[in-house]
Amino acid sequence: MPDGVHLKPELPLVLSRYKDVLDLALKDAISDRSIFLYDMLRYCMGWSDANGVPLETKKGKGIRPSLCLFTCDALGGDIEKAIPAAVSLELMHNFSLIHDEIQDSDEIRHHRPTLWNVWGIPKALVAGNVMRVLADKSMSTMPSDDPKLLSASSSIVSEACMEMIEGQYMDISFEGGNSISVDQYMKMISHKTGALLRSSVHIGAIIGSRGGRVADTFREIGVKLGFMFQIRDDILGTWGDTASTGKPVGSDIRRKKNTLPIIHARESQTQTYQEEISELYSMESIQDHHVDRVLDILDAAKARYYCQGLVENYALDVSKDIQNIGFSKNSREEFQELVSFLVDRSF
Repeated sequence: MPDGVHLKPELPLVLSRYKDVLDLALKDAISDRSIFLYDMLRYCMGWSDANGVPLETKKGKGIRPSLCLFTCDALGGDIEKAIPAAVSLELMHNFSLIHDEIQDSDEIRHHRPTLWNVWGIPKALVAGNVMRVLADKSMSTMPSDDPKLLSASSSIVSEACMEMIEGQYMDISFEGGNSISVDQYMKMISHKTGALLRSSVHIGAIIGSRGGRVADTFREIGVKLGFMFQIRDDILGTWGDTASTGKPVGSDIRRKKNTLPIIHARESQTQTYQEEISELYSMESIQDHHVDRVLDILDAAKARYYCQGLVENYALDVSKDIQNIGFSKNSREEFQELVSFLVDRSF
């Protein structure tokens, strides 16, 4: 495909099959509230504009709740039992986005202003906190006919939330650092991004298989999916097309983020290049020509090739893993379609 031409791919079946049931359940978790605060939440979820007018389109991919329901479904479980957990995971994810956007000073997400950019930081913080409480409330509605199942699922979500917050703290702590290692970065993303993705398939497998070794296998699959997702995000945050991502090219560079491409370049390039990146990142603001220079250094370090290679290696591991679990042929093919989407996604 020529440079500058990007076609938005169709979502894989795993992410589209459960959309209607998830939208209904998510709206049920939020829409029974009438005060204006909940209009902010509906805006965050992509259901309305800043004036509360309903919208037809929905932002985001819904990967976490969809993975939870798909895994449960593919293992022969009752997805009705998994819906409260799926809803909780999506609300938890959006709680993290609201706070993350404030901490990163992100003004745009999914081609429209972020919550704090519309209503200010104090109100956005409150909205994020409410989203977190609603996530807990959703978990409390899980069927109680199996206390061990309920307890295990609740513990997984709570632990994932804690890890996600720890990961966000690590990410913030990395800002301005010149000596962050790849290993340190991978630990950070396993918490910040990986925790909820891992929990999505883990809980789905627990409900679908009643626990056991299959659930443990899916937990490990979820770890790899988390690495795939965030590293591909780093690629898009550096080289992604604005029309697809809703952010300018080099958006992570402009924010002076220590993403994997930058860390790899620091580790693999000469001291001259390392010092140049440090000098550029120490500037008060990064302009277009600075972004271009950083991109040149990343190209010299083959950073994009390195990062995409990691994504593809994790994808190969996941593809091998799913051959050894109790999926039908159709379910394996659908999961493989999702893996392929995550490898090459452009948004």
